[in-house]
Amino acid sequence: MDIAIRGGTIVDGTGKPRFQADVGIESGRIVKVSHVESLDASRTIDAKGLFVAPGFIDIHTHSDFALLLNRKAESAVRQGITTSLLGACGRTCTPVSEKNKEFLLKDIIGYNSRIPVTWSSFDEYLDELENGGVAQNVGALVGHNAVRIAVMGYDAREPTDTELREMKGLVGECMQAGAFGLSTGLAYPPGSFADTDELIELSRVAANYEGIYWSHLRGSDGDFLAGVEEAIRIGKEAKLPVHMAHLCGFFGNSETQQALRMIKDARGQGLDVTCDLYPYLAGANPLAAFLPHSVFTHEWEDLVKEIRDPTGRKKLVEDIRRSEVGSFWLTRKEILRGIVLYDCHENREYKGKSLADIAELKDMDPIESVLEVLADEGSEMYNVGVIAQWMDENDNFAVYRAPFHMVGSDGIALAPYGELASFRFHPRAYGTFPRVLGRYVRERGVLTLEEAVRKMASFPAQRLNLKDRGVVGEGMHADLVIFNYERIIDKSTYEEPSLYPEGIEYVIINGETVIENGQHTGHLPGKVLRHTTRQA
Repeated sequence: MDIAIRGGTIVDGTGKPRFQADVGIESGRIVKVSHVESLDASRTIDAKGLFVAPGFIDIHTHSDFALLLNRKAESAVRQGITTSLLGACGRTCTPVSEKNKEFLLKDIIGYNSRIPVTWSSFDEYLDELENGGVAQNVGALVGHNAVRIAVMGYDAREPTDTELREMKGLVGECMQAGAFGLSTGLAYPPGSFADTDELIELSRVAANYEGIYWSHLRGSDGDFLAGVEEAIRIGKEAKLPVHMAHLCGFFGNSETQQALRMIKDARGQGLDVTCDLYPYLAGANPLAAFLPHSVFTHEWEDLVKEIRDPTGRKKLVEDIRRSEVGSFWLTRKEILRGIVLYDCHENREYKGKSLADIAELKDMDPIESVLEVLADEGSEMYNVGVIAQWMDENDNFAVYRAPFHMVGSDGIALAPYGELASFRFHPRAYGTFPRVLGRYVRERGVLTLEEAVRKMASFPAQRLNLKDRGVVGEGMHADLVIFNYERIIDKSTYEEPSLYPEGIEYVIINGETVIENGQHTGHLPGKVLRHTTRQA
């Protein structure tokens, strides 16, 4: 065999109790899980005192463009993530139409003009990833935003019959090319401009290819349960599985428990519904997300002029104050103190300060100060980032205990060097999976180790129909993580988000060692995974 992992404690990913065994790897596959002490291999890894688990599968990532900037996937694989699902929240790099390409570039998370967008189709984008090599396995969803932009730009209206047919055609092409399903981001434009009927029609196309409906729910104005209800309706009417992203209500009210009951009831009626949630109490958002969605239809130059003009600004402030989303997020001081600016090019002195602090420093109404910050950024105004505290720990624990929950980082594969060094993000990009094991399992006892690993490995594999990943078993792909349970912990924080975790000793992907003694080997053994199915 190529590798023998000796003496480790196996947590096989199924939820079954841990056991002692050696693991043999040959030609990228696990060929032996055995108590036999005589495995003959070219290389032996001593795992005594360590745990051996299936590589973690991240069901929720935004690494679509970042992996083209750094193919080593540093912050992901150092967490033990061996497979990532791209295309979350409706935002993908493809499909691309030349007429609306600039709109798409504004929507791609982590877009960097040093890497030109030379592809147009979903298949061409996957080829770009595959041809350059990548450290981890990746699959992708087709993003509703990208589909809508390709056909309609940022138009805030219903599609015509012709436009809807064109969008359905694009979803079909992406599904044929290997997309795992359709993803939506209904809290932000242009996804928020779509009504439920449009989403049902597009989801029916994904259902024809046995794909899933994956959704960042509507409800950024606080109406969280309406988003849950809409997703369940889409699943029922389009007849496909539903996955809800970062499922958690706002500010510790009863909505999280209600949402969990709604999902349980839907599952009881035969609908396949799952969700993900990261182990943090704050999210990362564009600052502009707290403004009425009509603002996103403005060209940035026009919006700056409107903000700089006293009459225009007064009208904007009134419109924001009257809007559901603006009144929910920008009019209450206790909420404003929990929203902290983390990424901007101008006004760097405000980084790390809350929106309430910035308003006080500027001696302005909070809504006016938000508009000033955006105007100062000019063309980058839609990329100004904030960390927003809105979740309750007991809600998080309740979601984690739900059997239909799986771990998703909502992160980006980053690195503290090179092209990605300046991209300071949420600590979840570096710490999600070790944080679950270190804090939620070892320290707080929210889950057993076996159940946590199931939520990180076999359950997301099942969601994506990856039948030969997510379990430590003979015949499976050799995607493995070897960790020190007593030491595993996240180190990244909101103040210092770009710190690697501790306790991950080895990460093996398709039989090749990518992390060894906590260091990246530089190997790029990942595969581009394409969803394959017959059209119904």
